[in-house]
Amino acid sequence: MRRSRRDASPWPAVLATCVLLTACVTPHSVPRQYAQGLDSGSNGCREAPILCLPQPGEKMATIPPLAGTQATLLSIAAAAKVVQTAIDATLETRIRQALKECADKARADVMDRHFQRSPTREECQEVVEHDAQGQPVTRAMLLGREQHQAALECAELRLRQLKPGGFTLSPRYRYDPSTNETRFMSPEEVKSLLDQGRAAELRGTIEPDLVIHLPGQPLHVQRVFDFKFPCVNTDKPSRWRAHPKGHPHEDISQKDLYERALKVVPKRVQPHIGVIE
Repeated sequence: MRRSRRDASPWPAVLATCVLLTACVTPHSVPRQYAQGLDSGSNGCREAPILCLPQPGEKMATIPPLAGTQATLLSIAAAAKVVQTAIDATLETRIRQALKECADKARADVMDRHFQRSPTREECQEVVEHDAQGQPVTRAMLLGREQHQAALECAELRLRQLKPGGFTLSPRYRYDPSTNETRFMSPEEVKSLLDQGRAAELRGTIEPDLVIHLPGQPLHVQRVFDFKFPCVNTDKPSRWRAHPKGHPHEDISQKDLYERALKVVPKRVQPHIGVIE
């Protein structure tokens, strides 16, 4: 008996969708000619959004909502992006362990250099110097600064082996809450502003200690970590810093700001405790 058109198998359409999904998961394998042959940036992003991921320094484009088949394809591409930005569980465990070890070592080395013990609360609150603006610097601030530097140097060495090219130390991002857009600021751009005496223009930008991202793409964030070094030895997690009154983000905590700007839940790394939210 001859099969009617209505009874035709749906598998060709499914296979076609799978081919699209495969292309989305591996954007670097897509020929350059195909990417440039699209009639417009918006239409191209609608057909295969994963091909339009922003490069460092660019903003994520906003694509109008679609319906029907195009909406389905958009959902498939979004799912592909989730797969692409995921981190292997074994790798994540190794990264977390490495960061804990770096935090422990940083505290041990700095405290040994200054005290050979943990300082008391009174010693932590003591003013030991003043900054360039004449503001007092407490021992807690000084020790925290030294521990951060030591921890970041350690993290860089470890992550070069664990995730080469897929991390940035102290990256700078500019987040606009009115548009919910985030832009990565290159080190050259930041240095240029500082060299020109325009540091005030960095007010309101964010600078997490460590961002894990897709290789060479600091806007495609996978994980965010901030080291916390309480001055007094403690097994209690340090709180996320609250932005003071008058700050551009005064109503948002450090944790919430990172999450809004970078679209991932940030983690704290603290000596003796390890990685925590």
